[in-house]
Amino acid sequence: MKMKYQMTEPKRKAILLPVVIAIIVGLISGLVGAYLFAIPGPQGPQGNQGVQGLTGETGPTGEPGLNGTNTIQQMIVSQNLTAINIDTTYTEAQWYNMSVFDSSMKATLNISDQSRILAEFATTISLSSSGIWFRIVVDNQYFSAECRASTSPNMDIPIYVKILTGSLSAGQHTIEVQFYRVNGITLIRDRSIYMTELPAEVPAA
Repeated sequence: MKMKYQMTEPKRKAILLPVVIAIIVGLISGLVGAYLFAIPGPQGPQGNQGVQGLTGETGPTGEPGLNGTNTIQQMIVSQNLTAINIDTTYTEAQWYNMSVFDSSMKATLNISDQSRILAEFATTISLSSSGIWFRIVVDNQYFSAECRASTSPNMDIPIYVKILTGSLSAGQHTIEVQFYRVNGITLIRDRSIYMTELPAEVPAA
């Protein structure tokens, strides 16, 4: 004889209820434990700082360039567009100031202490079997290089001479153009003199 067992509904509920309660309690316990383990503990003392590395060497510094505020203190230009013959009135082999016939070829600069003077002279001359020299003089103490021109037959030649003095004392300094007649008659045409005050010379490092 086979016996058939069938669980009634109240009994099934009575068994399932403790199981469900146990599962819920287990889940709550796990969550609480996870939360407790997740809370960070107190921070430990900070470790000693490592030693700082050596600072790299600084590369060489280039020399500063000149700028417009300190390169030129003042500049004066004097010009004469007439023509004059240098003839036998002026003895050969002797230096003359050009201001004897042209006052524009002589000027005075009032400069600061230790400034330098850059003076430049330019002209065009017409030679006819003749010869002549030119130079610039500052305070009758500083002399530029000399430029000589001579030719035969006729020829037009540009002339250019300049001088850069050393550091000078404060006050007035005179710049003049001089000529030296070698021979013959020379026509001096348009001529200009440029005078510039430069700052004191910077000693080399």
